[in-house]
Amino acid sequence: MQPSESRGERPIRKKEEMLRAIVLISGLLGFVTLNGCGGPSTTSQDPSVSPSDVPELTSEVIRERINGARVGEIPDESGTGQKISWRFFGEEPKEITVVEKKVEGPSATVVLDVTTQSGPRAREPRHLAGQIRTEWRLTAGWVLRQWEIVGTENISMKYRNLPVPSSQNSNR
Repeated sequence: MQPSESRGERPIRKKEEMLRAIVLISGLLGFVTLNGCGGPSTTSQDPSVSPSDVPELTSEVIRERINGARVGEIPDESGTGQKISWRFFGEEPKEITVVEKKVEGPSATVVLDVTTQSGPRAREPRHLAGQIRTEWRLTAGWVLRQWEIVGTENISMKYRNLPVPSSQNSNR
């Protein structure tokens, strides 16, 4: 203890240092909360975005990003079965044709004609065909801007149950 310091000043300094630390940590937590832990992965809603800044929504992008999307309320083609929902996976065979595409800044609506079927190891093999509507948003990350599916709607897609392959029927 220095001769000029009194015992009363020491606790005040500790309180000031503690208060500074709390303010610093609070500010840091506030910054992280406002900006998100994973970086700025937000939808671009800026009306000043020029069309040249918007990456093209190509057939290749659509084929890649359809994987993981879910379509609900798909009826059986005979009309007698229950409605199902379907999630697209990369390993299933797919034929995709773009029927209509409307891009407006950071949003797009794309109507697709899709034919697909279950992957080779499916317990309930199915074949699906028809049109779906997909809603897209342009999202921005730290460096990359990309199109993501934010909604799907069944227009005319129907399913048909396929026979289970004989290799899956055996109990060997």
